This record gives sequence, structure tokens and C-alpha cells, in this order.
Amino acid sequence: MSIRIYTDGSLIKKDTNNSHITTMDCGWCAFDENDTEFNFSGKVENFASSTRVELMAILTAVYATPKCSRLCIFTDSQAAIDTIANAATNPRKAHRKLKNWTIVKAIEEIANVQNLTLRLEKVKVHSGVIHNETADKLAREGCLKPVCSPDLQSLTSVNVVSCWNTETIEEPLRHFTKKLDKAKHSIKWRLLNRNISTISAFKSKQIQWESSWRTTMLSYIDRNVTDNKETRQRAFNVKLFNNELPTLEKLKDRFPKIYENDSCIRCNLEKEDQVHVLTCPKNLIDIHSCRNKLINLLVNKTTTVACGDTCKNMCKTLEALKELHIPRDVNTRDADHLSFIDIMLGLIPITVYDIVLQKVVTHELADQIIDDVFVQFKLFLHTHIWKDRCTAVKKWETENGISNNKWKKKIRNETLDTIVTSQTDNTDNNSVLNNSAQGITNIINKNNHNNNRSKISFLFSLNRFIYNYVIKNSCNWTWLYKIGCSAGP
Repeated sequence: MSIRIYTDGSLIKKDTNNSHITTMDCGWCAFDENDTEFNFSGKVENFASSTRVELMAILTAVYATPKCSRLCIFTDSQAAIDTIANAATNPRKAHRKLKNWTIVKAIEEIANVQNLTLRLEKVKVHSGVIHNETADKLAREGCLKPVCSPDLQSLTSVNVVSCWNTETIEEPLRHFTKKLDKAKHSIKWRLLNRNISTISAFKSKQIQWESSWRTTMLSYIDRNVTDNKETRQRAFNVKLFNNELPTLEKLKDRFPKIYENDSCIRCNLEKEDQVHVLTCPKNLIDIHSCRNKLINLLVNKTTTVACGDTCKNMCKTLEALKELHIPRDVNTRDADHLSFIDIMLGLIPITVYDIVLQKVVTHELADQIIDDVFVQFKLFLHTHIWKDRCTAVKKWETENGISNNKWKKKIRNETLDTIVTSQTDNTDNNSVLNNSAQGITNIINKNNHNNNRSKISFLFSLNRFIYNYVIKNSCNWTWLYKIGCSAGP
């Protein structure tokens, strides 16, 4: 029997004010030798991707085909065809190299058990093929149908399946663990006190985090040499991203005896924190020039990669973005909405990424443009704002007699004071330790002379002595452990 099946999948992402909603559906229409039509549609869950829904449509089509049939599947997904071909070339490494490997394994095993002759053909998407359009319509109706999922326990070629919170991991385990570890570190960073007050949950959804981290860390893992200039730039990016630039606010907090004032030495108007460094009116490059610089970099880079006509109105589109507006009070950050201040600190809005993606179509080109532009922009901030500020502060420190020698002298004196205090505390603690040991020894000897005394009474006396002695002398429980007592608070 010869059967033709046209398959298609649907992946729809909807963004609301509170969440991101993704729906995945699959469908197909089949024709036998008598051109009798059979239709199917279903819902797909977990690991959202366009390839996954296409593979699930192929799996359900193979599952519905009678034994010993010649099956020709028409699909508009070249990625699905390549995935099945790669799994057939190297089946032992499929689960370690391929995403959605459980679906691919199910397709192979069902085709072998049913003795099917399977052939996959590529159909150009939305090219006017009637049956392909029918499959596309069926796929969009799948959201109202039951969920499609393979029964992995019935597959003989799958011995072990990795799970996370009872959900099957349908991508390479190494890749999944890397994503999991990256997510844990991102959550820890996100929940730091310094970030909770400036980045709300709503604001966090407006940020393209992958691009933000990538342009901050400047990973050159593919290079065999290192560069001091790149190292300094990476250090600046990381400190800027984490609010750790050595501003006068930070220096006063760390060395209060040396830096008695944290006001900006250039304008003497406000406290010099990280935001003020970028927005100080005494900067050679003001904040409006920085904004124009970023917009020009985005437009020029996108125009170079994409067609010039498609980027004609890109400059006006970027200027109208609320994420690129400059707030009236430039020294404050809104916890719920992005502004150009957040972009200067290293956060990349999703809207900017989507505008670039719309012009160049592919994510690879969009990532390349965003990375190049924001790396150049941060280098611009480092060169024209931060270096000039550091030169002015260094000159001010020299005029006020603040040098490395003064730092070392202050730190050495504070260290000596700490050592003397520590030694005094140790002497007091040693006397307390000796008195404690003598008191406990007396209780033990008294108990040995009175054998009729119960063990419970002995322990009560011992604990009462320890408690009273600790309260009276403010002794640390660590000292009681040193003399062999297992009692604790």
C-alpha cells in the first residue's frame, strides 16, 4: 500500500503583561491509493521549538500507517528531515547529540517494527501546495485536541531516560545541565539585594538576558592568546553590570578614614555613585550623545548586514522606543521599566533585539549584530567617560595627599590594632577557659565521691553550671567545645 501524508506543526508565542504563553500543535492529512483523505491534529507540550512540533507530526503519521506500507511524508521543515537523517547515521550517539531524540527514536522503531518504507520530502512553505496548507490549518486547530506524547516504556531501543522533576529531558544531557547551572547562577545574581531594588520581576521579562551576559563577559574561549586591553575591558563591563565600579561612594565605604567625602569632585553637586559617573554634567560626552552613538551603531551595523532599504526607518523606530528614553531624573532607576540608564549599565531590551531580528531574519545574524554593537558601545563608555573620570580623581587624590603609600599605612595600622585586640581577647578567653575547666572538674570529682547520686542529677548540675558561667562571663560556646563539653545553645 502506498500512502502520502502532508505534515505540519504550529508554534505560537504570545506575550502578555504578566507572562509569555507558548502553544505547540501538530497536524497532518493523509491519502491512500484511492485518494481517501484522513486528517489528524493534536497538541504538543514541553521544550518549545518549531522542529519538535514537526517531528511530533511525523511521529503520529508513522504511528497511524498500516504495516508493510510505502510511506512518503511531505514536510516543510528541513531541520526535521536532517534530524532523522543524523540519527540514522549514528544511532548510538543520538541521545547525546540530538534534541528531541526520544521522538526520533520512536519514529525509527515504529518504522522498523511496522516494516514501513519511509521517505521524507521537503515542501516549500506556503508555496501554494493545497494539501500542505490543509495540514497547516489542522495544526493550528490542535490546541483543542489531546496532548501527543510517545510511550517511552514500550521502546526497546531506549534503555534509560533522564528526567527532571518527573519531566523527560528530550535534549542532550550535557547541554541541559549547562542550561540548568546557568539558570541557577542567574537566579542567585538576580536575587541579590543590589538587584532586587532596581530590577523587578516585570522589568526582568523585558531584558534579553543571554545577550546581556554575553556582551558583559566577553568570552574569547576560541582564542589561543590573551590581551590586557580586552581583560581591562571585561573587568570594566563586569563591575559596571554588578554596580562595583570604584566610585567615591564605594571608596568612602571601604576606606572611611581616607575618603571622608563621597561628593563628585568634578561637579560637586551630588554623590558620586555609578549612575552619576555616567550622567555627570561635567562629562566630555553627555548622555544624549551616548544615546545617539548607540542608535547610530545599531543602524549602521544592521544596514551593513541586511539590505539597506529594509533599514530605512530603523533610526526613527529606535528613537521612539520607550526603553531608549532618558528619564528626567537621570540619577534614579525605575524598578519596573527599562530606560537608557539601564542600557548604559549593560541591560539589553528585548524590543531592541526584536527590531534587529526583524531586519536580518535569523537569530545568528541578530546575535552577531547585538554583540558587536554593545561591545563597541561599552568600549565607548569606558574610553570617553570612565577613563576621563579616573584621570580627574587621580589628580584630586594627588592634590590631597592620597596615594598607595597612605592606603598601605592605614591598612597596616588597622591590621595591627586588630591583632592587639585579638591577642587581648585570647588572653581573656584563656582565663575563662581555665576557670571553666576547673569548675567542671570540681563537679565531676564531687559526683565520683557520691556514688548514690543519680546520673540525671549530675548532668543537670553540669549543664546549670555551664549555662550560668557562659551568661556571667559572655563566653563563646566554642571555648566549651575546646574543653570537651558537648553541650550547646
